[in-house]
Amino acid sequence: MRIATGTILHETNTFCAHPTTLDNFRYDSYPPRTIETGYLGRKDFFEEFTGTKSVAGGFIDASRSLGFELIPTIWADATPGGTVAKEAFDYLLSALLEALRDAGRVDGVLLGLHGGGYSEIHNDLEGKVLKEVQAAVGENVPIVSTLDLHANVSRLMVDVADVLVGYDTYPHVDMYERAVEAAEILVSTVRGQVKPTMAMEKPPLIIPLQGQFTGKYPMSKLIETAHEIEKEKEVLNVTVSASFPLTDCVDTGIALIVTTNGNMDLAKTKAKELSDLAWKMRKDFLVTPTPIDQAVKDAISNPGPVILADIGDNPGAGGATDGTTLLRALIDIGAQRTIVAVMRDPEAVSKAIQVGVGNEITMKIGGKTDRFHGEPLEVTGHIRLISDGVFRHRGPMAAGMEMRMGKTVVLDVKGIEVILTELRMQPMDLQLYRSLGIEPSEKQVIAVKSSVHYRAAHTPIAKKIIEVDTPGITGPNLKRYPFKKIRRPVFPLDDM
Repeated sequence: MRIATGTILHETNTFCAHPTTLDNFRYDSYPPRTIETGYLGRKDFFEEFTGTKSVAGGFIDASRSLGFELIPTIWADATPGGTVAKEAFDYLLSALLEALRDAGRVDGVLLGLHGGGYSEIHNDLEGKVLKEVQAAVGENVPIVSTLDLHANVSRLMVDVADVLVGYDTYPHVDMYERAVEAAEILVSTVRGQVKPTMAMEKPPLIIPLQGQFTGKYPMSKLIETAHEIEKEKEVLNVTVSASFPLTDCVDTGIALIVTTNGNMDLAKTKAKELSDLAWKMRKDFLVTPTPIDQAVKDAISNPGPVILADIGDNPGAGGATDGTTLLRALIDIGAQRTIVAVMRDPEAVSKAIQVGVGNEITMKIGGKTDRFHGEPLEVTGHIRLISDGVFRHRGPMAAGMEMRMGKTVVLDVKGIEVILTELRMQPMDLQLYRSLGIEPSEKQVIAVKSSVHYRAAHTPIAKKIIEVDTPGITGPNLKRYPFKKIRRPVFPLDDM
């Protein structure tokens, strides 16, 4: 059995002013990739992903346990950001389709899509990818794809794919397991053992990212109900796609997808059951973060480590990663034994490298991408360390994956260690700190630019977690965003 795999993966924040270009897919925070050569070949794919708890790692292990040949095409992803430029998407799609043609006859296709992609021409990026892949391999060749929990699922995606298998967790600690599940369903489909039948319900509901945390009610209730439905004999998969709320498109919003073995009536009934439950709990998904001044006071007065989540400037949702408002408040209050992770500022990194380790420097940091996240902040600090910014995840999320922050500087500003990087990076693993000689469990305050993913690794060491109401383009108050294309009415933008 020959199964092709690949992806064009992006989570698009359409409120981000800076487009996502082909260079972002090549050189963002994941290992730099030469799309023209590296990701059309089999060698690089297996070398990079074998042994990792990633979607690709799950596909590789499943191919070995289930006995099918896995044929890589391209595996292109970029850090979440603005609308994907036309030339970038056109290039990547052409490369994917060319690789599929070069692969010859395949029995199935196993994709690792996100579901929150948006390009200049194709607002439903994944729908376009699925449609073109189907045209390339033929309508009789089954296509199964994993999806991020933040997918904005379109009707086209459901109509084209045979099965869509979404993550069950946020933080996404089950990417590997869902990839294995997707492969198992595809193999059963190819062998004629099952006939997947999908039904989808989409209530008029968008959920802020913090409200999608699966570790507590109400998302935990939705996921628990989905798992109960999956225990029924004819049900193959249940996906709760909470959506990426910062993409302004008609498909934005929660989707409940039930896949059965040929029983459409059951699929529709169970999808409606989940949809009704989500709608009933709609007000419970709203969140109220803590004002900055109160947050920093609480952080220094409680036993540490205290995690301050800078949710307005999350690179994992398209944030600039150079917001200064929280850092300014920490400096003003005199915080000690504090980490700020991370601040992207290539200019500051370059200046610090020129001055050198062990020396003092005065310069402006942050606030250089836009004015949504605070003004540049002048600081005087001691350059404690300069690093290549390479480390490997060891925690519960994407274990084994090599991460790259670009050249990295640890700048000690009066007891606050600011991690300055060339690239945007969401702090999802404690090895980020330890690779820089910082032991996070010994700190009083850890300020992270992240919405929810930080919880997987940080919760075990945290004495307290505070979600901070910082400015930016990734915050939870959805009424602040100038939506134009989203379907209306929709909760919570409209009174319903």
